[in-house]
Amino acid sequence: MAQDPQAKDSHAALDPQGKGVTNRSDTLFVGSLEKGFRVLRVFRQAQRDLGLRDLSLTEIAKLAELDKSAAQRFTNTLVTLGYLNKNPRTRRYSPAIGLADFYYTYILSNRIAEIAMPRMIEASKRFDTTVNLCELSGSDIVYTIRIPHEKARYEATVPGRRVPAFCAAGGVVILANLPAAERDQVLTDSSFRAYTDHTITDLAAVYKRIDTARGKGFDIGESQIIIHELSTAAPVFNSEGRAVAALQIPVYQPDWTLERTQEKIVPLAIETARAISYSL
Repeated sequence: MAQDPQAKDSHAALDPQGKGVTNRSDTLFVGSLEKGFRVLRVFRQAQRDLGLRDLSLTEIAKLAELDKSAAQRFTNTLVTLGYLNKNPRTRRYSPAIGLADFYYTYILSNRIAEIAMPRMIEASKRFDTTVNLCELSGSDIVYTIRIPHEKARYEATVPGRRVPAFCAAGGVVILANLPAAERDQVLTDSSFRAYTDHTITDLAAVYKRIDTARGKGFDIGESQIIIHELSTAAPVFNSEGRAVAALQIPVYQPDWTLERTQEKIVPLAIETARAISYSL
């Protein structure tokens, strides 16, 4: 029987972060489907790296590493399915409301989120702070639930944001409680980008921070991703004792000092993370 020419794809597939991974030679892997998701992912890349909310067909083709004809077929299909919008005047594409279905479906089926939500709301009222839940995805963490403070920046209120695990407090406490081989693989796949002048990017220092978090049961990141942010995180464990998420509470200097954060926020983060873990 002739093999489906789309079953194998010579182009490296993209992982959830949009990075190339190993070539797919599995006959069950559908290359055309991967290309469709590649087109969708370029919008996150464009927003993050270029500050663009919409893209031309040429820009999509370049970012997705597709020829223009293929990009046109995929964008047309995604517009028809309701996952992309096309501006009839500018002919530029942008994400459509249909993409929200994916997040809704994920969160509705996520038991961690269901259990965490009421406890996070309660925790946010203690000191009027933002409270986040994050999960590991590749070498990143993704903020899956966010209970924002009224003064939080818009970007900090939107679920789905992705940041490197190695420098985020939530990522550090998850890595601290993973098997060594898994932890090492995440760090091997990390790019060690510096977000601020304070971001710890030296591998030995990153491992030391992870080891410290394992011993203490929490981590405080100082200006690691956002200047003046003190980000406290504690791990969430499932019934098998595996770290499956992290509870993270960010506060900001000068309103919060490191000492006050250690006194007030650390116990709250640990208490809330343990309450979630106990119910999983």
